[in-house]
Amino acid sequence: SMTVRVCRNGSLRCDGKTVNVPDTWEQFLQECAKQLAIRSASGAGCRVYNTDGGELSSLEEILPDETLFILDASELFTDRKQSTAINDDAWVRLNVGGTIFTTTRDTLIRDPNSMLAKMFGRDWESKKDVTGAYLLDRTPEYFEPLLNFLRSGKLVMSDKRNAEGVFLEAQYFGVTSVLAPLQEMIRSKVMAERSLTRREMTQVLLACPSNVSLRGQGMELGGLDLSHLDLSNINWKMSDFEGANLSRTNLDNAMLQEANLSAANLQYASLRGANLQNANLEGANLRGALLEDRGGLRANLEGANLKEAILDDSNCSGANLR
Repeated sequence: SMTVRVCRNGSLRCDGKTVNVPDTWEQFLQECAKQLAIRSASGAGCRVYNTDGGELSSLEEILPDETLFILDASELFTDRKQSTAINDDAWVRLNVGGTIFTTTRDTLIRDPNSMLAKMFGRDWESKKDVTGAYLLDRTPEYFEPLLNFLRSGKLVMSDKRNAEGVFLEAQYFGVTSVLAPLQEMIRSKVMAERSLTRREMTQVLLACPSNVSLRGQGMELGGLDLSHLDLSNINWKMSDFEGANLSRTNLDNAMLQEANLSAANLQYASLRGANLQNANLEGANLRGALLEDRGGLRANLEGANLKEAILDDSNCSGANLR
């Protein structure tokens, strides 16, 4: 015989029950009521919906192996004055792009400045589907991490989840408190996907004659560990080194004009004669860095952004800091 999966109250978060479809609609409702412990053992008053939100009223409308939602209609019309155990607006069902989520109103209004807080405030009339779930025309895959963040205050996502999609979802709903950790997650992902690794850079350096100047203008090297390497005379004009580790690296006479070195670690790096004109060194750590005059070739930091850069114990003798 044909079987279907049934869930109570339209929630995909509950444990569904497998039900054999009997000969009559009344028997089917009775079996559903039994499996889901619905108040009315006969199933009278139960309403049946498919995953598209459409209400079913006969066995002929049931498809094999589909998931159906059984709603005890009597629970929808309980007199508020007679119910004191549960605040009847505490729990909310959301239909997000066809997926049902069950949560509390307090969770949805946790960020008071968000769109969700406004949507589920006392005076907002949001649209509902035929089961009474609030309709949100958004992507459930991206909405779920956002809802979990509102529940716990922590951002938990699997590696397969698209952080950019969740970021856009957070922007749409105005949940600003999650934007910073999402941006960091996106940045970390981008850094991990950089095509050049430390090992590959080392192989390039070993293969290059010492009298040849390497050229790598406009390269994406953010977050890369290039510490302790000899990169003297290299041309990395307009390259991105955001957050890169260049500690104790030899960058003498390197061309780093207009390069992005924000938040880079340049502790004890040698930058004698390096061209850092108009480079972005905001938040960079230059503690103990060597920029002293080397035979008349001065490190050029003219126009460089040194906002919040750490220059403790660095040697800037003869360097151009205009």
